[in-house]
Amino acid sequence: MNENESRKISLRTKLAFACGEVGDNMALNTFTFLIFTFYFTVVRIPTPLMTLGFILWALWNAFNDPLIGYLSDRTKSRWGRRIPWMLGATIPLGVLMILLFTPPSTYSQDESVFIYFFIIMILFDIAYTSFNLNYNALFSEMFVDMRERSATGRIRIIFVLLATMLALVLPTLVIEDITNINNDPSTLTQYLISGVVAAIIIFIFYFIILKWGVRDPKHISKDAESAMSFTNTLKFTFKHKSFLLFLFPALGTWLVINILPTLSPLFFTYAVGIKDTELIGILLLIMFLVSAAATPLWERIRVKKGARMCGLIGIVVFLVSVLFFAYSINFEMALICMIFLGIGLGGGLYFYDQCIAEIIDEDEITYGVRRSGIYYAVLNFLIRLSMILNFVIISLVFTASDWMNYEPNPGADPILGLRILMGIYPAIVLAISLVGMYFYPIKGERLRENRKKLTELHNIKKSSTT
Repeated sequence: MNENESRKISLRTKLAFACGEVGDNMALNTFTFLIFTFYFTVVRIPTPLMTLGFILWALWNAFNDPLIGYLSDRTKSRWGRRIPWMLGATIPLGVLMILLFTPPSTYSQDESVFIYFFIIMILFDIAYTSFNLNYNALFSEMFVDMRERSATGRIRIIFVLLATMLALVLPTLVIEDITNINNDPSTLTQYLISGVVAAIIIFIFYFIILKWGVRDPKHISKDAESAMSFTNTLKFTFKHKSFLLFLFPALGTWLVINILPTLSPLFFTYAVGIKDTELIGILLLIMFLVSAAATPLWERIRVKKGARMCGLIGIVVFLVSVLFFAYSINFEMALICMIFLGIGLGGGLYFYDQCIAEIIDEDEITYGVRRSGIYYAVLNFLIRLSMILNFVIISLVFTASDWMNYEPNPGADPILGLRILMGIYPAIVLAISLVGMYFYPIKGERLRENRKKLTELHNIKKSSTT
């Protein structure tokens, strides 16, 4: 697909393609937002044991994610490389959203509860990675022209934010006692209802994208015939200097994006003093509405100044906002902070997709084969591996503040711990991310030269398939 052909992709196709973000982020953010709070406050697994579960889960991803990416890049079928994986993941992922909230027992230290917790996370990750990795790979393969990629990226981010808003706000409307302060038996049922709703949304929006939103470009799918060995694939991926530098802002941004929803139910309830779950929902809603509204701003910066500048500005806004947010003392202060957090979040999400697509473009120019799957697989693995750091730090802070086992209405030490986890820690991570983004090298003349070479390469590939 050359640059002129890329422009022929209709608005309907772009919108249908972006629908994949709704199902994708509904799954991920429901998992991220509820899994820790549910198994800590309802199921009552102690934080050290939960941390062990997440560490084992991340070690599994060291094998699972790169393998799926490698197999995806080598898949040969009448539908191309990516679509069979997306089809195969749809039903299992929806079912697993329900199984996440059906533990064998609650208020129990029985080994079966921990084993269930661990196995269900493994199965969730296999299904989620199979769809997410291939969906993201198709983005860089279907949309090659920079203007089309930027415009489609804007639509995707809006859909990401809408889906994230649904995933974080809907549970606050369904679950009356999200941190289980009152030990209400109906809380378990309400969590399960949230999982069912998430599953329904996943099925609907995955059907839309698979029916009307994806096509696997034949001249790129043909790269499966000349794919590298698994060893060489990993070796050349980790030799790509642009990718290695990009890992700092990418992993840092996702560390912060993951820890904020993980702890927000506890933080809003105990640190800010908001007991009404509907008010928590309103705060989250404001943040994501602002993020969606700010997306055209980030697209404008991307078009005029490039993805690197978009990332630099976004990270700075995110860093400053999260520091003020962590020390909110009432609803009004939290509301103001959520507005600025929304702006920074929008920038953090936008630069990520644009930069990784540029990196994959440069890799294809170097080796002649487009290896989108392995890049997203390695990123998925490293993002999940980095989540170990989040849960280890959460475990250490909770243990040091005598909150290892959940007790409602904690004292001053756990509240201080929550503020550190939501402010100081994310600010340090984002500061490191800013340094990595500063040295990101694909910009200016190098970016323009890459665009020229990529167009020439795709023209050659297209001519060989006709």
